Amino acid sequence: MIVGQGGASSDTGRQAVGVANVDPVLEHHLTPRQAEVLRLLARGWTDAQIADELFLSRRTVHAHLREIFRKLAVSHRSAATRYAIDHGLA
Repeated sequence: MIVGQGGASSDTGRQAVGVANVDPVLEHHLTPRQAEVLRLLARGWTDAQIADELFLSRRTVHAHLREIFRKLAVSHRSAATRYAIDHGLA
């Protein structure tokens, strides 16, 4: 299978195995809000800064982070940040 410009394959909509075209947000079932929180986290923002930027309470940001960590199977901010950087979310 040949992949052309823009990542489109020459087959009828199928992608080659191993092609890294999968959106990491969709891959891990992150909600759009969780993706926003993860992007800000990866930029080094604190929970308070994220809360202020997204008009959320700190408690809500913390809940989003817990769920992000669960979905990504990580246990701390630095691992989530590494994931975001590796997958182009930062």
